[in-house]
Formats: sequence, C-alpha cells, structure tokens
Amino acid sequence: MGVEVRLGLVGHCVETAAKMEFKRLMDALFEEAGDTVELEARIELVRAFLEEADFPALRASDARLAGEEESTAILSRGTDGGFLIKYE
Repeated sequence: MGVEVRLGLVGHCVETAAKMEFKRLMDALFEEAGDTVELEARIELVRAFLEEADFPALRASDARLAGEEESTAILSRGTDGGFLIKYE
C-alpha cells in the first residue's frame, strides 16, 4: 500500500488542512530520533500536493474540500502519479 496522509477538514478547507499537516509532520521530523523513512514519504506527499494542486478547483468540486462539511480526507498518489482523495 502507498503512502497516505489524513487531513482533518473541520472548520477549514483542504489547502489549510494540508498546510497544518505539513507543519505537524515537519515538527515530528525534527523531534524524531529514529527511522524517518515513512515520515519523510508523508512529508513529500503533502509538499507535492501543496505545490501542485489546484486548490480553487478542489474547493469548488466538493463541499467537504471547501470546509463546508466536516470530514476527513485521505490523500494518496494514484498509479498515474496524480493525487487521490478519499473520505472517511
């Protein structure tokens, strides 16, 4: 199974959730003393998402991504290299 990152969409949009998760992951990386391979992979996924995603289009596509409905988005990469978003 590939790398997945959960983004809490409670009171804010997917872009804000991704920025918050990126900061949380970076903080965890600096505090980690052991193996960081999985953590680094999650950081890279969120970093790429922040750089490449069309956030206005994402927010317009779904009320959950706009922060209008509470949800948890699960971010991953598809086989084509694009981003996949599932919901819990």
